[in-house]
Amino acid sequence: MWRLSYAHRSFFRALIYLLDDNYFQFYCISWFLIRFTRTSGHPIPVLNNWLTDFVFVPLILHVAQSVGLCILGASKPYRYPLFQILLIPVLTAYIFEYIMPRITHYHTADLWDVVSYFAGGLFYRYIHQNYSIKKYG
Repeated sequence: MWRLSYAHRSFFRALIYLLDDNYFQFYCISWFLIRFTRTSGHPIPVLNNWLTDFVFVPLILHVAQSVGLCILGASKPYRYPLFQILLIPVLTAYIFEYIMPRITHYHTADLWDVVSYFAGGLFYRYIHQNYSIKKYG
């Protein structure tokens, strides 16, 4: 029989999976660092241009993995197939590099952003996902 305590258990397991991850912490710190340097008027050239785009896809995938663990109550993380991982950069590129520049004045289309999205997806697939599976699987 299912009990409410199972939901609490899966929630905390997913929360630990989300927060106790060195790569996730790097994604968050780098994103806040870039946002801080942008707003202070001292952007770091290469990092400002592509690091946030690189970490966006792995961040989305890791958070989705954590939400999936919570909702499904699984005890170990799911291994995303490559086509699912590559679907995220395709959709991200379509939204942020094709649609958003047409409807806002502050978004610009950039091919290197698209490359960064795909590089982040491949980084997640071959490095971060393997790390998570070994640590929690």
